[in-house]
Amino acid sequence: MPRLPRFRTVAIGTLAAGILAAALPTFAAAPNNTDAATVLTKADTHATMAEYYRERMRTDEKHAISYFTMANHCDQKAQDFRTAALRVEDGPTSRR
Repeated sequence: MPRLPRFRTVAIGTLAAGILAAALPTFAAAPNNTDAATVLTKADTHATMAEYYRERMRTDEKHAISYFTMANHCDQKAQDFRTAALRVEDGPTSRR
């Protein structure tokens, strides 16, 4: 493998470091500012999407299983969001 001239490897390394430095702030954890109303809104949205997929599902269609799977997925997500809303209302459970 041919070796790159020194100035190119330094430029590539500097570019990679700059890209990494620019991307690092986006990986920082966002503060948890969710309230129960926001989480319940997401649950309602997923429940509505599940209804939509169940309406589109027909047993004689070729893609009925896809709609069935998506409806079940949305139902599960809605249930998860409802459970999360209950946890948000109860407050933090950490005992540190």
